[in-house]
Amino acid sequence: MKYACALAALLCGLFWGCSEEKSERLPDLPPVEIPADVFGYYSGRLPCDDCKLRAIDMDLHKDSSALVVQKVLKDSMHVDTLRGSFVYADSVVKMLVSQDSLGMLYWVFKRDKVGNLVFMKSGDVYRDADGMKYVMVRFYKKLKK
Repeated sequence: MKYACALAALLCGLFWGCSEEKSERLPDLPPVEIPADVFGYYSGRLPCDDCKLRAIDMDLHKDSSALVVQKVLKDSMHVDTLRGSFVYADSVVKMLVSQDSLGMLYWVFKRDKVGNLVFMKSGDVYRDADGMKYVMVRFYKKLKK
């Protein structure tokens, strides 16, 4: 009985001591700034398991939105316009775009030395069967169609 009362008193003391809230203000974090040369127009290809070609044209906008035109060649060419958003940190661009037939697509790219975006999968540069990288080339002037 003596031990039970002592244990109860100890537990009450712990709860009472832990119930005090400290209202220290958290430090302000600096805003994350995306380098100006990340925004713009990119064109290239991405891997495709069930098609012959998957060509991508994408615009990355200053409001972190993305507009992607995807052309998939199977027996015929199918063109989709996808909309989404992106974030940039540590030379990595992470994109989330919606595709009506497949739902959400998640793409990760790493910036190379000249500003192009290289497709990543599971944290590594993704290469095709011939060892070639999937690169989205950065164009400084949008191509006229």
